[in-house]
Amino acid sequence: MTDQPAQIRADALIIVRHALKWEVPLARWQVIAEILAALAAALDAADLDAVAEATIQLELAAPVRITKIGASSQPPPPPVRERLNELVYRLSDQDEAEDDGK
Repeated sequence: MTDQPAQIRADALIIVRHALKWEVPLARWQVIAEILAALAAALDAADLDAVAEATIQLELAAPVRITKIGASSQPPPPPVRERLNELVYRLSDQDEAEDDGK
């Protein structure tokens, strides 16, 4: 068995953990919430291609270094933070389950 599925999940876990520390405008959090919902649905369906695509979309939604003057950024709102924590748990659980099988 290839380690590609494990790598896809590991990449998703890394970006989801990073997202917990992001500060972006509220409008961007709404977009990120949609991406996280897609990621959760992909995990539910065990669709690794969709997991990879959602991971890429999440990376593209990351904060940029340059912000507009007067733009306000904030950490994840509570519902988004909850979804991020859930995804960290789910993705970490899968990694541990694979380690147990080795």
